[in-house]
Amino acid sequence: LIPGLLMGGIAAADTPPFDIDGAVTVTRIVDGDSLKSGKLSIRLFGIDAPEGRQNCTRADGSEWTCGKAATSAMADIVAQAAQLDCTLIDVDRYGRLVMRCLAGDTDIAEALVERGLAVAYRRYSKDYVSAESVAERNARGMWQGRFDMPWDWRRKN
Repeated sequence: LIPGLLMGGIAAADTPPFDIDGAVTVTRIVDGDSLKSGKLSIRLFGIDAPEGRQNCTRADGSEWTCGKAATSAMADIVAQAAQLDCTLIDVDRYGRLVMRCLAGDTDIAEALVERGLAVAYRRYSKDYVSAESVAERNARGMWQGRFDMPWDWRRKN
């Protein structure tokens, strides 16, 4: 794992604070789809969550801070385990490690999508489309009303 990371542009001084089996110690939750492990930034694979400042609209027309809710849900899920078990998928253009991470037996990305606090990022993966369909059908999280897809919100803001 580490030689591949070094070739991907991560300096030796930023050697990942996890061992070869993929155990990751979380030092900070950044938002609903990103976290930090020491100096390294990790982006969850296959999903996109609303940004921290993003609001969504409920069915009754009232606004709620869906971005903050996604960040809070990420923290709750991550707290289930002392360390995460992560698998490196890619390194993105910002130098973030794109990873699939489990907290215990829970796929963090899938749990966020099932709660309606993230969407399947179909541009990169179809892995979470069925979880998104369940959230939409049950009007969970963002699906209870109207919202901008996170990528659209970022482009406008």
